[in-house]
Amino acid sequence: MGRGRQTRVLGPERIARLEKFRKAAHDGAPHGYSLPQLRLAMGAQFGWRTLQTALLGRPVWDLSYAYIVEWMDRYIPAAAPVRDGKAASSGEQEEENNHA
Repeated sequence: MGRGRQTRVLGPERIARLEKFRKAAHDGAPHGYSLPQLRLAMGAQFGWRTLQTALLGRPVWDLSYAYIVEWMDRYIPAAAPVRDGKAASSGEQEEENNHA
């Protein structure tokens, strides 16, 4: 392993989810969160510039990456997969419904 801090990059899907959350209306921020407000909402120990770096798709320290990903998984879950009309009309059911 290389010397120095290990870094990771947020994937495009995670960046899009976090940006969508940041730009949505919240209590006290009807036009979305600024980066410092988002950092406070997350309760992050790192600065807002680290959050900005992550949202730009640049590498951030592993601990910061892990915190962002864990927070997103907890508070901004990924959307459920969309079923298309063709699958619905063919009578296909989701796996959860097949066990009934």
